[in-house]
Amino acid sequence: MRSSLLIASIALLFFSSCSKDQFKAEIPSYLLINRIDLETVSFEGSDSQNITDAWVTMDGVFLGAFELPCTVPILADGVHEFSIFAGIKANGISATRIRYPFYNVCDLYLEDSSVPLSNSTLILYRDSTVKISATTSYSDRTSFLFVEDFEDAGVIIEASEDSDTTLQKTHHDSLVFEGNSSGLVELDTVNDFFELISSEFIGINSIYNHTMVELDYKCDHSFKIGIAMKSTETGLISRLEALHIDSSYVWNKIYVHMTNQINLGSSNDEYGVFIGMQKGANSESATFYFDNIKWLHEE
Repeated sequence: MRSSLLIASIALLFFSSCSKDQFKAEIPSYLLINRIDLETVSFEGSDSQNITDAWVTMDGVFLGAFELPCTVPILADGVHEFSIFAGIKANGISATRIRYPFYNVCDLYLEDSSVPLSNSTLILYRDSTVKISATTSYSDRTSFLFVEDFEDAGVIIEASEDSDTTLQKTHHDSLVFEGNSSGLVELDTVNDFFELISSEFIGINSIYNHTMVELDYKCDHSFKIGIAMKSTETGLISRLEALHIDSSYVWNKIYVHMTNQINLGSSNDEYGVFIGMQKGANSESATFYFDNIKWLHEE
């Protein structure tokens, strides 16, 4: 009995000596990131992007990847240095979100400011929100193997010999994604297969580095995209499908990973991109619009 009373007395003494402040939750600061924009120079083509996430690091510590727009709770205040990178859905799949390897670390701006923050430093306040926007650009390690925006007289990707139809350009304002024209392919019951392929094949030395194709598209039928690999010994062209893309009745941008397909070749081969589809038997017609096709490789 005495031992029980002793234990109870000790426990009472312990809890009574604890400050209430020790049980209070720490009040965070908040960082609101509205968006991440892309800036390009002339040879890089359009600034069209589908940046979905912000990958946030503070003082060298990775805080996480957050879907935009996002409010990031941070258990700190005062002056801190941030590094924010743009994230995308590789192959358009939510489960394969990645930090896009071809974009630089972002320049950061306070809301409604056009001047980037010096050294990307922010002052945080407890129970208060700092609102910022961010801008990224293509990194110096990005090699643009081709950029097709359908604005020039010629095209870098064209109908193959096997295609039932040709690649056209549409100039109708209601159909063009941006600029003066977009690419157009139409299929019907007679001409039910199309294939677009690079007009020129190129050699790639660093075949294990990141390779991706960006494109804007709108279509009422699915299509496939991949790498066309040409043997320099035989001249034969192999097609390595990377992704089957579902129909989209509104313009959509997708980033297609081609690295695994390039890995199957060698530095002696030459490479291109192909886009194609056999129309389904249940469809009377199929229409495909394309714009801003960029083939990027990491040097």
